[in-house]
Amino acid sequence: MVRVDDSGDITKCWLDTGEIGRLEEAAARTDWERELAIQLIDRCGLRASEVSYPGDAELRYSDDADGWLLEVRGKNTKGGDPTVRDAWMPDPVEANVRRFARERDCATG
Repeated sequence: MVRVDDSGDITKCWLDTGEIGRLEEAAARTDWERELAIQLIDRCGLRASEVSYPGDAELRYSDDADGWLLEVRGKNTKGGDPTVRDAWMPDPVEANVRRFARERDCATG
């Protein structure tokens, strides 16, 4: 069930796992690009403004993280210039990013 916090200036909501799964499925029926955007936001923790449909140049495998990392350039939560951070990415999302990069001709390898 959606949790809503409207106690501040900005209303925030959180979806549970089942709701996110249904949202991904609905997006996939429209087109898989939207499904990928939802996966990047939900499974990787990207902000909507950070979803720029990365190519595979931003991906690297990390033995320390035991998975894929995505270099994200985005908002500096402390103010100032945008920052660079690594977001962990599960294998199914990594496969979708690579597929997107190949199909949109932005693959590097």
